[in-house]
Amino acid sequence: MARHSADESRVRVAGWVWIALTSLILVVAVVVGWFVLAGRQDDENSAASCIDGEQRLTVWADPAAADVTQSLVEQYNAEEPVVRDRCVTAVVEITSTAEATDAYRRVDPGVAPVWIPAGTGFIPGLSGAPDTVGIVGADDLVHYVPADGDPDLSAAVLPTGAESMVSALAAEAAGREVDADTVGAGPSLQNAHEQGLPMLTSADLLDGTTADTGEVHTVGEVVFPLVAFGSSPAVDENSARAAADFAAWADDSETVTPEPASPWLARTAGALAGIPLGGPDGANG
Repeated sequence: MARHSADESRVRVAGWVWIALTSLILVVAVVVGWFVLAGRQDDENSAASCIDGEQRLTVWADPAAADVTQSLVEQYNAEEPVVRDRCVTAVVEITSTAEATDAYRRVDPGVAPVWIPAGTGFIPGLSGAPDTVGIVGADDLVHYVPADGDPDLSAAVLPTGAESMVSALAAEAAGREVDADTVGAGPSLQNAHEQGLPMLTSADLLDGTTADTGEVHTVGEVVFPLVAFGSSPAVDENSARAAADFAAWADDSETVTPEPASPWLARTAGALAGIPLGGPDGANG
């Protein structure tokens, strides 16, 4: 009987109590989980914040590579890149290959950490330049003959000025003979078009002149390499890191080892641009 009495004296816990307790445990688990996730998100946001401020990354591009470069920069900036706690913004500055080469050879402070020239011939020997470079674009080198124009290569002018590097490259590719002492006296690209002159240039630059009549003959190709300069007297460490990040992001599938421009190309390109160019030391060969 005593045992029976003990069994009857047991206290039963109502079902709603268990439900409430279980619900409380679930709520606590959710709250704890939320704080853990929020903490992780805060850590990620902190890592991606501009703790050390903004970083401007200047990209010099030859006029012939302007469209390719602008597209790359816009896509890169859309990723909101952060390098070593600095928020990086790339900015394009159109600079002729000859002018940029001259500045890099002088190791001028403030040169662009990233350079996209026309061709690879003037990269070797530059302070901080890599041994291999990725190719981010290319264009046709063309011989344009307007309607009723002289189709002979010897009659084609080589436009001078900022767009002149592709003129020299096209002349070299086509085997066009030039007098380096007088070739620099020719018209600019726009003036050559306005005067209805046959010319040697690149396809994109020709399209920019709205030259919609005449014949266009492909004589070669110009490539646009991406040169990310390492730390040097002209490029500070933070800029070099941003340049390396830009190059890594571009993920170029084709890489080349630049070879120095021929003495003929150096003389001709220098004459067209009005800037003496030669070997890596700047001496004309």
